[in-house]
Amino acid sequence: MRTVNLVLISSFLAACSMTNQTEKTALEGVDKPSKEVFRPAFHFTPKKHWMNDPNGMVYYQGEYHLFYQHNPDSSVWGPMHWGHAISKDMVHWQHQDIKLFPDEHGTIFSGSAVVDWQNSSGFGTKENPPLVAIFTYHDDKKAALGAIDFQTQGVAYSTDKGRTWKKYANNPVLKNPGIRDFRDPKVSWHEDTQQWVMVLAQDDHIGFYSSKDLKTWQFESNFGADWGSHAGVWECPDLIRVRIEGTDEYKYVLLVSINPGAPNGGSGTQYFVGDFDGEKFVLDSDYQKMLTATPAVFPQGLDFSNFKSGLKNWQVSGDAFHIVNDQPANTIASSFKGSDKAIGTLTSTSFAIDHDFINFKIAGGKHHNSTAIQLLVNGEIVKTASGNNTGTMTERSWNVSQLKGQQAYIKVVDNERGDWGHIKIADIVFSDNAANERYEPSIWLDYGTDNYAGVTFSDVKDGRHLFMGWMSNWQYANQVPTEVWRSAMTIPRELTLLQTASGVRLASQPIKELDSLLSNTQQKASLTGANSYQLDELFTVEPGQFKVSFSLSNAEQVTDIVLSSDTGEYTKLQLDPAQGQLVLDRRQSGLKDFEDGFASLQTAPLQKGLEYYDVEIWVDKASVEVFVNKGVSSMTSIVFPTSPYNKIQVSAEQPLSLSDVKLNNIAIEK
Repeated sequence: MRTVNLVLISSFLAACSMTNQTEKTALEGVDKPSKEVFRPAFHFTPKKHWMNDPNGMVYYQGEYHLFYQHNPDSSVWGPMHWGHAISKDMVHWQHQDIKLFPDEHGTIFSGSAVVDWQNSSGFGTKENPPLVAIFTYHDDKKAALGAIDFQTQGVAYSTDKGRTWKKYANNPVLKNPGIRDFRDPKVSWHEDTQQWVMVLAQDDHIGFYSSKDLKTWQFESNFGADWGSHAGVWECPDLIRVRIEGTDEYKYVLLVSINPGAPNGGSGTQYFVGDFDGEKFVLDSDYQKMLTATPAVFPQGLDFSNFKSGLKNWQVSGDAFHIVNDQPANTIASSFKGSDKAIGTLTSTSFAIDHDFINFKIAGGKHHNSTAIQLLVNGEIVKTASGNNTGTMTERSWNVSQLKGQQAYIKVVDNERGDWGHIKIADIVFSDNAANERYEPSIWLDYGTDNYAGVTFSDVKDGRHLFMGWMSNWQYANQVPTEVWRSAMTIPRELTLLQTASGVRLASQPIKELDSLLSNTQQKASLTGANSYQLDELFTVEPGQFKVSFSLSNAEQVTDIVLSSDTGEYTKLQLDPAQGQLVLDRRQSGLKDFEDGFASLQTAPLQKGLEYYDVEIWVDKASVEVFVNKGVSSMTSIVFPTSPYNKIQVSAEQPLSLSDVKLNNIAIEK
């Protein structure tokens, strides 16, 4: 296999407007990734076609194995396989053949891999312990027939260091108890109880299972119904035991990805800190206080929907909509009729808007104006709302105070036959007060929009917790302006627990192995007396592949860090210690029109009142990864500048002081 000098995954593909010739060359079979616009210099990417979640990450006999969700036939999401790559340092990767293919049980969704050192499974020997992969089967055919138990868990094993894999003859090893989203097993050995433990995403909570042999699994407990964000489906959990830095105390950290519902839109990863005894995860008391939810508010008013009387007051088209009572105190108009195939509409009678707010409860698919409730005035849509790809009813509100006196009507639409192709509506109420959905505080691993589904490597022997994420967001993953290949992974990071003024926090920092990519350090001990420093005039910058770092002292004022290119496109970072906020602005970052929400302003919490702020930024052809104060604050964002960033400006309104200013170019030829 050809060694590819790529680190974990960077950003997405090249822009169609810029890569016609590159795309043409690749499609003709000439593999020239170094010439592809936006192909990362130092992040892992697939040779071609689609990639998403990292899977099966395990370390064995000097090799790191990275498997990943892969569609080998297209550069958009499709029938999932497990792609594969191997590295000795998580920096330089060798592409391998596809390892897990769909079979009669379904396509191959996300999962994990472990070294079965004692051969508890019987798949190998103690002298040659097997690698065992645990993954989700997704049965599309069963799902299309309207079943909800179409996801099960299977295993496969390898006895030749991961080069070839065989599926267990008695798959699936864990059948579905009747949960629509039942997936992404992450397995680890629990030393105290001498058993394997599986954490599994189940709708909007986590299930814990135990096993002695990786083949027979027993349910132990659930966690999460009362904690964290439930604005989307929970996915890709991970459970790790981490020492609090500077102490002898250990805590368990539960990572949970969620889509949608991230703090800056779309996909993100929240985490919980607590204790685990092999059966139950108990959230720390400090985290219980921080994560206590605020109940929803739904004001009284005029019940316009009148669903308790059925649909007789609505004009019904299609065969989808009917009345159900599947949640407490809710009479629901639903378009889910055993499957997502049914479509149709509900149209209300005309009414005069004479209240400030139209409130309602909604669930179902997130398909703009395709699974939606709409308010129409003069035949035009003036308000619209969709679900969040969950079955949980949430409270929504339209402010219609500026429309008072006008005639309007409401339309509930289901024109979507694909996944989550349905909508549920309840309690359309006219009121002079707004409804507010339940507020669920959450703490996030990375506040940027592009670090999702990340998990840690199993069986790492030096005590580090090594993490990689998919550098994208389901909000636009299929629309990014590339065709030959899509997606990258984040740079690999080490996760640590740090004691901060706000409590114990999970921090992430680039792994030390990445230092092997860095050119000779260009350095300034200090920069003082000015309110603006153009670092590219002080250092030589390799366009689109560099690391810059510095310490900012006396940081009571807002400081801007602008990464820009010769074309004038830029991404701006802003540190505001007084407000406790870190901002990443990619609204002028480059290509952005492929999705309405991509040109975004992203925010993250920042520790207040520190003597200095350490800033570290890694820039690749199409990504920016930011780590502040040992990664307590981190943000990851993909960008598509038409010319690589090669300018770095640090500025503020008043003079500012920078120390230990360093610039390293990434020493890889692409």
